[in-house]
Amino acid sequence: MQKTNAFRFKQFTVTQERAAMKVGTDGVLLGAWAAVAGGELRRVLDIGTGTGVIALMLAQRTAADTAPCAIDAVEVDPAAADEAAGNFAASPWGDRLRAHTDSIQRYAADYAAGEKYDLIVSNPPYFLAGTDFRRGFDTSASASQPSAARVAARHAEMLPYDNLIETVTTLLQPDGGRFAAIFPYRESGIFIAKAAARGLFVHRLLEIHGAPRKPVKRVAVECSLSRSPRETITRETLCIEDGQGNFTEAYRLLTRDFYLKF
Repeated sequence: MQKTNAFRFKQFTVTQERAAMKVGTDGVLLGAWAAVAGGELRRVLDIGTGTGVIALMLAQRTAADTAPCAIDAVEVDPAAADEAAGNFAASPWGDRLRAHTDSIQRYAADYAAGEKYDLIVSNPPYFLAGTDFRRGFDTSASASQPSAARVAARHAEMLPYDNLIETVTTLLQPDGGRFAAIFPYRESGIFIAKAAARGLFVHRLLEIHGAPRKPVKRVAVECSLSRSPRETITRETLCIEDGQGNFTEAYRLLTRDFYLKF
């Protein structure tokens, strides 16, 4: 049967019939940007995997490693988790990807005695209470009349920042482990301040503009449990479009291993 709602990448396909959040620019940016030092990752965790797209991208990026990493993907919505599991099984890296149907809070409590993760990633539900994500953030057709599942997937009540930070500090490898996530500009500052207060510090930061001379739309951050001097924090900027409706060369370079059109 032909897939009616699938997003095709160069090396894998993401079916997205049942997941509340479909494949989007934020997830693809994070999956392409998160650092995967060659051969150094043994265990990776994707928090709130949705369709599984970020986990799949990381599996592709680490496929050539001598000992490719194992990737756990946690999703609280059973329909999305089941769909992610199907996407993993259909990919070339199904033996390294595992979907877990659970809240990350329960998963962390059950996993606390397990091996720590070298890399944790998340495209979290980041809009705070009272924020209407349809105003200037989400202009997709499905955002005009969002389902209850979509609202839950976009707002932080299901995974408050404090809970996310506590989970990461519990599960992250203390020596060299990294956490990467993406937020809207305002929310990024709130998260960074909360994370620093709990001992999770930014080492690398990417400010994302929709086009030149447009304000920062998203911020991707990479953190660890060790503090770096302020002057050693790597700060980067990326424009998605050039202002004339074309994708910039920098955006193409970052995502070219994934998008068919690049």
